[in-house]
Amino acid sequence: MALGKTSARRPDAPPPMNLWRVRDFVVIWWAQVTSRIGTQISQFVLPLLVLSATGSASTAGLIAALEQVPYMLLAIPAGALVERWNKQVVMAIGNFTRAVLFGLLAGYLLGGGASVLFIAVTVLGSGVVYVFFDQASSTVFPRILPAHELARASGWVEGTTAMTEVLGPALGGALIGLGTTTMAGAGYAFGADAMTYVIAGIGVLCLRTSLRPVAVQERQGSLRSSIREGVGYLLSQTELRRLALANFVNIAALGTVWLSFMTLMKTEFDINTSRTGLLLSLGALSGVLGSFCSGILHRRLGAYGVMLFTGLGWSAGELIMALAPAPWAAVLGMALALWVAPPYFSTLYAHRMSIIPQPMHTRINSIYRLLAQAGLPLGLAGGGALLESLGPRGFLTLAAAIFLMTAIIVQLRVHSGKNH
Repeated sequence: MALGKTSARRPDAPPPMNLWRVRDFVVIWWAQVTSRIGTQISQFVLPLLVLSATGSASTAGLIAALEQVPYMLLAIPAGALVERWNKQVVMAIGNFTRAVLFGLLAGYLLGGGASVLFIAVTVLGSGVVYVFFDQASSTVFPRILPAHELARASGWVEGTTAMTEVLGPALGGALIGLGTTTMAGAGYAFGADAMTYVIAGIGVLCLRTSLRPVAVQERQGSLRSSIREGVGYLLSQTELRRLALANFVNIAALGTVWLSFMTLMKTEFDINTSRTGLLLSLGALSGVLGSFCSGILHRRLGAYGVMLFTGLGWSAGELIMALAPAPWAAVLGMALALWVAPPYFSTLYAHRMSIIPQPMHTRINSIYRLLAQAGLPLGLAGGGALLESLGPRGFLTLAAAIFLMTAIIVQLRVHSGKNH
């Protein structure tokens, strides 16, 4: 059996659907895009707000990190709980609750409030709500679309998410400029964020597909036994376990792409911060393009073919940056690495949703997403230390080897397992 053809398209596979004619997909896509624009606005504004209120960069970083803490603590139990609940209700409550939280924060700031404690409590509350919302929203597509469309649908979401990462900060900066002070401007920004959650919540309520629990028995038994069953299933399934570990390694390595690029620009090419930011933006546009290639690549190469393709792409991109003789070559390498990322994440999502029993989708997916959330900061911390000791070119060469090794091991392990 040739590498990468494990999940290749069968000759009798149905043709691609017109996703724009699938009403509930359009509804959930629009709700996610709207809320993510608001999220990007607040994530841009929050550090500026805290910095303005305290004058401390460390405090600003600490408050911004608070929103991620609940995910590390609650992701797995939240996955087991959401499996028992109506996901439409969970998503609607999540959107409206965050609308209330950020609406109150907006009113507080516009009224002249400046307490860092109030801001911190709001951010922490939003983080708790997001954990449950994320477990529900990340497993909705398998209930709306057939399995062969999951990679393409996920790719579209990845692409629009990338665009919101560009649009959100621009809107955040414009809204801050409307205020007479940074605090007042932040109030306008958080007010706009609250409105996006209201719009998203209304959209979720318009879904027609039933998102009630798949099996009534899943709501029986203790929460602990439900979590134990989910973790046990993941650990007992060789393919799922290896994909989860490979994804953790890839996420950790990917977290260093921006850091290594910025270091290379500064130390090797003496490029200033503003020009580096412009080059990063140019490279990031390739990620938007890559996201809309996800469905095509998945249909032509199959799940493991895409994983091998992206592993090779990441390795080549990092190596091009490591050997770059000029800034334009480094931008080309980064653009390649960012272009193949959306097809990888979309394909991995579609493949794991297709091999996990539907009644366990949320529990297993929560573990995957927890590992991804943990991999990013660990990769940044470890990558920062390695960058200092190896230099940007040495570190990029090491990262290329890690991507290549992970891609090959996944392929060999999977096909070895199937041959047995």
